[in-house]
Amino acid sequence: MHVCNISFQVNHAIQAAWMEWMKTNFLPELNATHCFTDTKWYQIEVTEDQNPTYTLQLYTVNKDQLHLFHSQYAAPLLQALYSQWGEQCLYFSTNMQIVN
Repeated sequence: MHVCNISFQVNHAIQAAWMEWMKTNFLPELNATHCFTDTKWYQIEVTEDQNPTYTLQLYTVNKDQLHLFHSQYAAPLLQALYSQWGEQCLYFSTNMQIVN
């Protein structure tokens, strides 16, 4: 099983609006790619003086589906995120493989 992990750090001022946008725009578009068998969205515990931080874990059974996501869908999805929120939402992604 392979996992694409996307982490987001969100400015406090946009947190509620960002979460709503993620639920109504980003996640439905992500699910429409059919590249992933499961998604999990977590809020990372941070101190009060840090911006809210989230991680989205996207699970796929094979590397080909992960490659398909990155080659065809990731750039437009992340561009939409940046167009909507700019530098108020910083993100990075990591690919992982489950080993146990």
